[in-house]
Amino acid sequence: MSKIDRDFKISDAEMQQHAEIVVVTLPSDMPAFMAFDSTITFDYIPVIQSAIDDAKALPTDNVMIDEMAEQTLLVENAMNACYADYKTIAYFVRKAYADNTAIQNQFGLNDIEKARKSQPKMIVFMNSFAKTSAKYQDKLVQAGCNQSLIAGLPDKAATLEDANIAQEKFKNDRAINANNRILALNKVYKLLQPLHDVAMNIYQDDPVRLSIYTMPQTNPPAAPPDKPAQS
Repeated sequence: MSKIDRDFKISDAEMQQHAEIVVVTLPSDMPAFMAFDSTITFDYIPVIQSAIDDAKALPTDNVMIDEMAEQTLLVENAMNACYADYKTIAYFVRKAYADNTAIQNQFGLNDIEKARKSQPKMIVFMNSFAKTSAKYQDKLVQAGCNQSLIAGLPDKAATLEDANIAQEKFKNDRAINANNRILALNKVYKLLQPLHDVAMNIYQDDPVRLSIYTMPQTNPPAAPPDKPAQS
């Protein structure tokens, strides 16, 4: 999904704060705006407020990051649980088939390190490992392995797969939400821009009021250095 660009050059939080200050200040200043531009009326205020509310209704990226961390933790827990069961059963595989490398390889003992580096690969590995363990369970149980551990492998694989799917879906949801939030704030920006333009005309001699409607900048131009004193 391609990312949508912001029309404004400040942070989302700064954009929202500026908009909220403007919308609560505008009612008292509306007569001056209307006198300059008759198309800007009191009806403009609820339009801006509605756009602000739409933007605020969307989760911030900080919230999405926290939720993403929770999804990641669920995947990590599922990966660790799968590997813990693998290690236990692998012990009994080596014990039961100490002299049969071919059967050991059927269990994936030669593939586990690669599988652990990738969630999708670990899902495939665990599903295969569960089937192979079921196939040889009699010999494994005879070697001392707990049969319930073998029986639980498909559930462990399914838990990992569900956690992985949920994580991938959330990544997409986060990208969609980010774009929707930018679109919502771009709409707020476009609604505020005419007020900025009018304020530049009607408040050119009132720097305090002009500052209220002037769009903030993240990095305003630096003031020129003072000239050195003439000797």
